[in-house]
Amino acid sequence: MSEQAILLLVDRDERSIQTFRATLEVERRVRLVVAPNGEDALRMARDIRPDLVVIAHDIQGTNVFSFCQALRQDAGLESTMLVLEIERGANDMRFAGLTFGVDEYLTRPVEPAEVLTKVHTMLRLRKAYEAVRADQAELKQLHETLRASFDQLLQLMARVLDMRLPGAAERGRRIAELARKVADRFGVPATHLNDLEVAARLHELGRVVWSQGEASATPTARTLDDWKYIVGTRAVFSQVEGLAGATELVGALYENWDGSGHPDHLQSGQIPLRSRILRVLVDLFATLGTRTNPSTTDVLEELQDHAGTRYDPMVIVHLRAVLQGANDGDVRGRRVVVPVPQLKAGMVLAEDLCTDSGLKLLARNTRLTLPTLEVILRRHAAEPLANGATITRDSL
Repeated sequence: MSEQAILLLVDRDERSIQTFRATLEVERRVRLVVAPNGEDALRMARDIRPDLVVIAHDIQGTNVFSFCQALRQDAGLESTMLVLEIERGANDMRFAGLTFGVDEYLTRPVEPAEVLTKVHTMLRLRKAYEAVRADQAELKQLHETLRASFDQLLQLMARVLDMRLPGAAERGRRIAELARKVADRFGVPATHLNDLEVAARLHELGRVVWSQGEASATPTARTLDDWKYIVGTRAVFSQVEGLAGATELVGALYENWDGSGHPDHLQSGQIPLRSRILRVLVDLFATLGTRTNPSTTDVLEELQDHAGTRYDPMVIVHLRAVLQGANDGDVRGRRVVVPVPQLKAGMVLAEDLCTDSGLKLLARNTRLTLPTLEVILRRHAAEPLANGATITRDSL
């Protein structure tokens, strides 16, 4: 706000105009500008950017609330204070004005003392509002600076990792990409995906400081010994403000579903879901890296053998669906999840039908028949298939 505030009066009543002129004549901090109608007032407001606009309820040329709305929709006038002149007892206009951004009211006939009081009050509010806006702008700039510095730090960590372990950056990127897709199938909120991506991309950072170098790459050896590098990763992450979430995820990366993992022997639901997702993907890529002409399907079947011991069985199920091409568009478009009791003969499975323990009952593309439905329902009675079955939409 400039040193001399600008008050735009939108009124054609001469008595009201004279009251404002006389009242503000000795008030050097306020310059009065008068507009006779709404069209001129809107043009002048956009030109001079007044600090305060006082509007008569019966302005000429437009509806007063349409005028207020037009002012409020102008980004350059968002901090301008609006005062509406109304007749005594016009409570309906008071209520309506709140909807269109009116800040205060003056009652006609306008009295000099009330004018001065309202003007000073509104200008103080305007000054306070601008101070808040300035603080917000400064905080936003600070946040952007910190965000940029944080991103640069993560990029530096990724470069160091890739220099020590060539290929680690690309491996981490691919794990992060698949982890997001699997997490989406579990309904993990978008706000939780950033920590998942950081943990996926930088989980191997501990190998840079792990004295024994890169440990054995087979899943069996990794579960017995290689978890120790995660302690190094967690130690590095814990020193960086903003990585608390990623620290928790990498810290639980080598916990086993049955409680036999490290370092805290967590089991099943005690292990963060995102850590359970990463565990399967990390072991998948580690095994692929040891094979010549590796088959992702064959390796996934090997991991399936450890579903319910090392791995969350449902993570295996969802990862298989992702690798088979069940992307977001498939899930929300051509596919639909149907509760087991609502399955009918003729429906076609869009994904393998598995129990919650990971046991495959039927393969994808199977068309359900009455006999297969009986098998599914018997199994459901013994072990509820809480996740239902994914069916092609065109077979419903």
